[in-house]
Amino acid sequence: MSESSLKRWADAGKITVSRTEGGHRRIPIAEAVRFIRASGATVVRPELLGLADVKAAQDIADDDILFHHLHEGNGRAARGVLLGRYLGGESVAALGDGPIRGAMTRLGELWQHAPEGVFIEHRATDCCIQAISALRQMIEPPEDGPVAVGGAPAGDPYIIPSLLAATTLAAEGMRPVNLGPETPVASLRHAIAAHDPAMVWLSCSSPPSADVIHGAVELARELRARERMLVVGGREKEPVVAAARAAYPVNTLAELAAFARGVVTAHAALGA
Repeated sequence: MSESSLKRWADAGKITVSRTEGGHRRIPIAEAVRFIRASGATVVRPELLGLADVKAAQDIADDDILFHHLHEGNGRAARGVLLGRYLGGESVAALGDGPIRGAMTRLGELWQHAPEGVFIEHRATDCCIQAISALRQMIEPPEDGPVAVGGAPAGDPYIIPSLLAATTLAAEGMRPVNLGPETPVASLRHAIAAHDPAMVWLSCSSPPSADVIHGAVELARELRARERMLVVGGREKEPVVAAARAAYPVNTLAELAAFARGVVTAHAALGA
């Protein structure tokens, strides 16, 4: 697109810009990414956005390609696939529920079939974390968006599920505070006191202990009394959901995204 088109769209408010001291328009990377996705534009020179890895990955929709790159420990290529598909219009939730979940599930089963399976899975996990983190850096939620606080409970060492939850929430306009794996309920309470979140999430990928379930029950009640909600997801969420009837279960990142959109809409209405 031409420079004159960019100027015209900026002046019309279609692209949010700031002005330098010399009067030049400055477009933040996150805003450029938002506009690319919203307009359906094709990125011809991603290296100018600091996204050189995307160049070889554009227009790749085959989910197996992400598994291949993660299996081989090619973090740069894996990052390029995810960033390219996000720039092409796919949501974070769709990427998490689709290619990321599929690839990591297959990688997690390798230890049953090959002696090097654990090594390959751990290497792939590190590559995947780096790729999701790069995706997260491309998303800048509004400064006045509602806050969400969460993580994986004590005894749960998995990083990726909560990182994906935080990235999904950011993409929907929330400001996530991700406390990551092994987060005691007491730490969640400290975060709630510090940030007054509109929503709290738990990512349960490991079977929760009795202490975790009891803590979640109490936390859900406390949040409900404050007209807040505890959202619980992950493959091992059922014991928590069954006990904490005040909690809200989500089965997929798409459901989490839909829940977040409702929170953002309500927050905006209150602000208006």
